Amino acid sequence: MKIRSIKYILKTSIINASRNRLMSLASISVISAALILFGVFYLILVNLNYNIDILSQQPTMQVFCLPELTDEQVNAVQIEVSSNSNVDDITVVSKKEAFEQLKKYLADNKAEEGGSDILAGYDESFLNVSFIVKLKNPENSEQVAEEFLSLPGVDNVEYSQKTIDAIQNVSNWVKIISLILIGLLLLISLFIISNTIKLTVFARRKEINIMKYIGATDWFIRWPFIYEGIIIGIIGAIIAFVLVAYIYSLAEPLLSHDLADFGGGFATVKFGTVWSTLALIYAGISAVIGASGSAMSIRKHLKV
Repeated sequence: MKIRSIKYILKTSIINASRNRLMSLASISVISAALILFGVFYLILVNLNYNIDILSQQPTMQVFCLPELTDEQVNAVQIEVSSNSNVDDITVVSKKEAFEQLKKYLADNKAEEGGSDILAGYDESFLNVSFIVKLKNPENSEQVAEEFLSLPGVDNVEYSQKTIDAIQNVSNWVKIISLILIGLLLLISLFIISNTIKLTVFARRKEINIMKYIGATDWFIRWPFIYEGIIIGIIGAIIAFVLVAYIYSLAEPLLSHDLADFGGGFATVKFGTVWSTLALIYAGISAVIGASGSAMSIRKHLKV
């Protein structure tokens, strides 16, 4: 295609979009709403999967002894845990090590409340000796946890598989709900963009007929309408991207702070790590929806 033809197509597309301002704004608004919704669900899923990955890398299970156990009683619990046929590896966390870990956690996460100074005057005696246990098959976590809890001297058992399963379940529901809602909104966007282009086609129907009679190809006539749809879609995508980025930049620090104490430390994904993927998805969806809506509306008017 010649550069002069490309300039003509782009100029005509912009003029057509500006002529039907009301319908163009309606189309931009709907596609923006659909993409904002998509962005919100996408970021929720990214954060859920991020935390599943973190939890998957954590120790399979941690068994806590009662704080008042003697060294001999702790050794007896350790022997019982180690002898379980499902255990692959075991690491002992002493009271002193647990105390240092707690001090570091308070210094890193509770600085505004005094940090590690909160423990001033305390020693490690109130903490539990624990065993970090790696299982041969993490799917047996629930059964093994019940076996360990029944052992004399065991205070508590924590394991991440249950949390992973719960997050995975939430993630699956988020995927289903988002697919349904986004699908409906994108269909509405397709319908409105199609009607917007139809108005342009109707206003230029005589011009189209003349162009057909003097030998213009179907694609030469079709391109300005397709570009008009793509321009509308891209504008909608830019608005959605800016709003999602702004809202997430405000919400992420708050969520990161509030979730830090939940479930052993949930974390959030920085927008800087996902913006390029989201931008590419937005560009692809908006261009396809815009071009498809235009192609649908122009097809029958090319039959002269």
